[in-house]
Amino acid sequence: MFERVLRLCGLYDRRTGWTGGNTVLVQIGDVLDRGGQEMECLRLLRTLKEQAPLQGGTVVSLLGNHEVMNAAGLTYMASPQAAAAFDDRASAFLVGGMLAAELSTWPVACVVGDTVFTHAALTSGLAAAGLDAANAEASSWLLGRGPKLPPSSLFPSASAVPSPLWSRALSDPPDTEPAPSACAELRAALATLGAARLVVGHTVQSSINCACSCSVYRIDVGLSAAMNGAPPQALEISAGKVRVLVESSASAGGAV
Repeated sequence: MFERVLRLCGLYDRRTGWTGGNTVLVQIGDVLDRGGQEMECLRLLRTLKEQAPLQGGTVVSLLGNHEVMNAAGLTYMASPQAAAAFDDRASAFLVGGMLAAELSTWPVACVVGDTVFTHAALTSGLAAAGLDAANAEASSWLLGRGPKLPPSSLFPSASAVPSPLWSRALSDPPDTEPAPSACAELRAALATLGAARLVVGHTVQSSINCACSCSVYRIDVGLSAAMNGAPPQALEISAGKVRVLVESSASAGGAV
């Protein structure tokens, strides 16, 4: 399914690899715990991150809450096939290890052009502190240089402020308009960063949609067979124009 989405966007061919030129691809997180082929997806991401810069492109994979869960030793949502790939999955992903070190290069949030990307939400606190601060804090923890427990921004307690990896204020219930207060906070956060819109995943929608006067685009449609097995969709942003790409039935069966 990952390959089909990449093909839909014109970014990948199985024979030649990256075909996206100078495109910036942002993967929104939760590569882990979404089926038995998570390691194949990780390997493909690694390959694309090496190939894209050779054509002037960039591949960014964001931290999702499931990457953080695995690094914190919470591996109970892995599929049996994914779990069987490791002698001890919990140890394999723990902070300070090789896989956690790879995840430490995945940001909590990024800005491409006039668009902010996070896994779940853009909070006013995140915007005020600056995205670099959150990214550095997450990286330090994953490398084993911080407290044993993840920062509250990555794994919030019941009393913590909303997390950019966990909050559903902008996306739940699915396909509905968030509360006016959530939209107001989002617009203020975007203004702080000088951005026009936010793109999030985390909460499955029936299709890619926007809310808060299109200040936020919700792009998680449950592509994996472990979720909804939805037809491939992707969001394309070019020169400030946004459009949803949907795989046609004619192209679904073609070779990737």
